[in-house]
Amino acid sequence: MPPFDKGVQNATEKLYEDERLRSNLTDREAKIVLDWAERWVTEQVSAARDETAAKQIALNELTRVRQTATALNALAAQDATPRLADALAAIAPGAQASTTMTREEVLALATTLASALWKLRAGR
Repeated sequence: MPPFDKGVQNATEKLYEDERLRSNLTDREAKIVLDWAERWVTEQVSAARDETAAKQIALNELTRVRQTATALNALAAQDATPRLADALAAIAPGAQASTTMTREEVLALATTLASALWKLRAGR
């Protein structure tokens, strides 16, 4: 069993049980969002140095992914075919850091997003 696996499992079970995160999504759409949330929490917790830190990281990241999943679920309720710009606007509040992003960070994010979009489209 990987370190802190129990804490991750408890955190992600809460995600899958929360209907507010997926009520407007199809099963396939909900799977995309919730699988992403689970992967994110798992990756962040894996860097913890001890069980106490792992629990705190899991709580913090659970809050963060919940905010994003809730925004995407709300977007799905408004529009059957949301535009990418609308999705980005919906998740922007949860993605805002307490400090302004540098130009390099913005460029790194934009190019990563472009690559991910191209890969996604090529897979169709």
